[in-house]
Amino acid sequence: MRYYDKLADYTDAGPSKIKQIMKRIMPTVIFIGAMALMFFVVGKLEVL
Repeated sequence: MRYYDKLADYTDAGPSKIKQIMKRIMPTVIFIGAMALMFFVVGKLEVL
């Protein structure tokens, strides 16, 4: 029989699901935001 003597044995130290999802989504969000900003700036420059 194993005896647990440390709190780490009881807790899950892995990253949470939200952090895993954000790690996968954030690069896409940043890329789409940068593309939208670029198109906005180019559109404004064409108006000038």
